[in-house]
Amino acid sequence: MASNAYRTASGQELPNNSFTVRYPDLDPAWNFSFEDHNRIAARLPRTVALYDE
Repeated sequence: MASNAYRTASGQELPNNSFTVRYPDLDPAWNFSFEDHNRIAARLPRTVALYDE
């Protein structure tokens, strides 16, 4: 979207080095198998309650 807006406003292509997206480091506590339903339930109890069978 940013490149389309820039192109529309300026008539030029957005320079390659114009911006970067910086993501925070991942929380190491989330480094577990998402197949481990007990860990999922402990970390996301409200979500599990919605889908618990």
